[in-house]
Amino acid sequence: MFFRSPAHRELPLGIDIGSSKLRMTFARATPEGPRIEAVASRERGSECGDEWIGAMLYEMRTDLGARTKVCSMALGSEDASVRAISLPDMSYRERLAAANIEAQRRYSDWKARLIRLFPTNAPGKFALVTAPRATIEQRKTIATKAGLRLSMLGVDGMVWNRFYSDKLSVVDIGFGSTRIHTIDRGIPKVAHYPVGGREVTLEIARELRIDERSAEQRKRILGAAGIGERLIGALATWISERCEASESANRGPVLLVGNGSRLPEIRRLLAARIPQREWLSACGELERSRYPEDIRRAAFSDWALSIALASIGGNAR
Repeated sequence: MFFRSPAHRELPLGIDIGSSKLRMTFARATPEGPRIEAVASRERGSECGDEWIGAMLYEMRTDLGARTKVCSMALGSEDASVRAISLPDMSYRERLAAANIEAQRRYSDWKARLIRLFPTNAPGKFALVTAPRATIEQRKTIATKAGLRLSMLGVDGMVWNRFYSDKLSVVDIGFGSTRIHTIDRGIPKVAHYPVGGREVTLEIARELRIDERSAEQRKRILGAAGIGERLIGALATWISERCEASESANRGPVLLVGNGSRLPEIRRLLAARIPQREWLSACGELERSRYPEDIRRAAFSDWALSIALASIGGNAR
């Protein structure tokens, strides 16, 4: 009988439940770090419920050939909040009581929220994390319907911090919005902009008088190709202004993720406006995968969060 070394054990599946796609990353632990075995994705619509999502995740796990039934997921800033709180030297019970008092002050629905307190690298500073219990239970239900056990449910900003470091900012150009994640003294910060990849697709559809599906296919092949320049320019301006002003990232590298970040116009404009920042689009974990270079380069932005979840999920406590 063949026994696989613990050094090459399967890590928890990284699952990214996005607004337009489901993504799942299957990875193994190696002496050099997590190695990506395979990634699967499925398109989804807003009408798809928990039953459908669970069935798709079950199918994706089967397609990936993963044996593990453990997974990691994340909540976005629209569901979970992270705030800084300063506390004197006190017991764990006293800190938790103080965290509940702070949550009562900030949230009218605090009784319906799970409240957690995490230490930071700054003395006396803690991250107060809250999320609706109903949202947490929904993610657990989805995992159960997929035949999986949820071992870690993180917050996207804290996931990025653990995957990289507080020296790096993450710009996530998603389906319906754009977010910039930074870390300020151990506390994740997020800025929102209500424009994402879909707005660019709709702009292309309007200007060329074609349907949204055809516009999306054109965007993926050609980029914006001269259409929607005003919209893309406004998005690049918003990103560059906040990245240029960011002190928490110490003007370190910026990682571009999300399907919309693959637009070459965005990368060109950002690199031209802030040439002193390094604009990244890959990670070592994917470099250790079996995918060829062209796939790694083209797909990482879309797979990034699920890769991060799989990579850090094995260290979940």
